[in-house]
Amino acid sequence: MAGGSRAAFLTGLALLLLGAALAAALIPWDSAVAPWAPLDFPASLQAVGQDTALAIADYAAAAWLPGTLGLLAAPAVAAAVVLIPALRAALSRIGSAWRPFPRSLAQGATLLAVAQLAALPFDAWLATVRRDYALLVEPWTLWLMRWLGYAALTVILGSLAVALALAAARRWPRGWWPGAVIAGFAVAAVASLAVPLTYQVEGTRSAPDLQARVQELAQRAGVVVDRVVVAETSDRSPVVNATVSGLGPTRTVTVFDTLLGTSTELGGETASAQVDALIAHELVHVRENDVLLGTLLAALGAAAVVAFAAAATMSARVQRVVGIEVAADPDGEPGGRATRAGDPRMVPVAVAIVLVGALLAIPVGVTTSRALEARADREAIKLTGDPAAYADLMITLAGTNKSTLQPPRWRYALLMTHPTPLQRIAAAQGEDSARP
Repeated sequence: MAGGSRAAFLTGLALLLLGAALAAALIPWDSAVAPWAPLDFPASLQAVGQDTALAIADYAAAAWLPGTLGLLAAPAVAAAVVLIPALRAALSRIGSAWRPFPRSLAQGATLLAVAQLAALPFDAWLATVRRDYALLVEPWTLWLMRWLGYAALTVILGSLAVALALAAARRWPRGWWPGAVIAGFAVAAVASLAVPLTYQVEGTRSAPDLQARVQELAQRAGVVVDRVVVAETSDRSPVVNATVSGLGPTRTVTVFDTLLGTSTELGGETASAQVDALIAHELVHVRENDVLLGTLLAALGAAAVVAFAAAATMSARVQRVVGIEVAADPDGEPGGRATRAGDPRMVPVAVAIVLVGALLAIPVGVTTSRALEARADREAIKLTGDPAAYADLMITLAGTNKSTLQPPRWRYALLMTHPTPLQRIAAAQGEDSARP
């Protein structure tokens, strides 16, 4: 179906261009956190302290390789199945040829399960490193149960989505793909809004004093926050964080209980000022509609990936590669058309494009994220009027979370969602503005 494949491919390009236009117009691009931005800030490094900086550097050196390989493992497995005929043939033998939907479902589940399992050794390696540096404290059994839960969810939802898409292609060979693109957009939007809520799965509790403080800051920021909860994560990890999720009446500020524990250790006005700084940062995200913008851009990107996957499944050339015969078009259209867009043998192609597309989207996503986070830093300092407390917060977070201070350029450009702690300290202290 040459025309359908071309239309789906052009739709994917159009969605990417739309996302790029929205990003160019709505994101406060900041050269201070661009991929080529300076990463060395001697005064900020001195403020962190030599011992803390060395501990962070040791952790970063131990963690980067398993973390990177864990990201690459699943897309690499899916791509290998597409590119190696013997692997494609082995996958294609799963399921009955006379029952295409269960066959597609079984093949998709098998491929996704193998891809997830390929990442398990690297994820466990990273978890071991995190445990060695006291960033992971939960028992191994709980860690494995959590990993298996996320993996099972990925396998079930992913295989079902692929099987339904191919079933639609068999049922409506000319018009199935626009629905798949719309569904991809909707699923990505819902997932983007729901992911922050996973922090609350372990249980939450109320904190009346914190609720009152957040509401006071929210009033100063000119935003409405309906719920403030404390997520009980300290039994899993000492990492300190806060998030904002939801839209409108579902908007929720979630604070990790580790923040309150760290604040207790700091004590007094120092703790209060740092908590205010972190909450103010999240409230700026609310005021600037960063959740909505991030959700929209993620959904457009996901829809584009689905469009490209649909284009591949309808491509006569791709179908020939995976062993599907291409029949002449009965309507006499030039060039003929593929008649098997929904063939289960297209499962590895669809899965590989989605997984590789998600991997390639990471550098784009982190670049936009760094710009939004830099704005939230600037505006939070204005909101609290206390740049020293903000710099102290960044020092506290860097030491507690082992946030990389001076990453290699490639890792910063491709993987880091936030400015480095040194960049954030320098911005608060004015060190970056003093640079030539």
